[in-house]
Amino acid sequence: MQLLVLGLWSGVGAALIPWLTEQAEASGLPAAHRERRDHSSQYFHHHQARLHDDQYLAAGYPIASGVIEGAGRHVSKDRLERTGMHWTVPGAQALLQLRCVALKGDWEAFMKYYIDQETAQLYPHASLVKSVKWPLLKAA
Repeated sequence: MQLLVLGLWSGVGAALIPWLTEQAEASGLPAAHRERRDHSSQYFHHHQARLHDDQYLAAGYPIASGVIEGAGRHVSKDRLERTGMHWTVPGAQALLQLRCVALKGDWEAFMKYYIDQETAQLYPHASLVKSVKWPLLKAA
């Protein structure tokens, strides 16, 4: 398995697919182990267009699923899976979008935009009122 990981990191991941298939066929492993190796081989064959770990590492992207899973847990699971909570899909989506806005540090800009949109919807003629000279009635 170390050879497979080193091959992925060095950019020859797609070339390892035939080797992995050959290993699965030639090994005298028990059926359960062969099935797992076959499954791995099929996975790599199916996703070979994405096997560019060398490029991802060079660009500084994380390739470990733990980093991705940790970010997902931080954004969603810690908030959505608390005791007694039940969510509809639209409600969960709205909460996740708001949580991402807050985590990015864009909360103040978002709230200004939201208030401006609400004001425009609730008071579409507010600009007309601003142009009126007050008071309308002059004291006699």
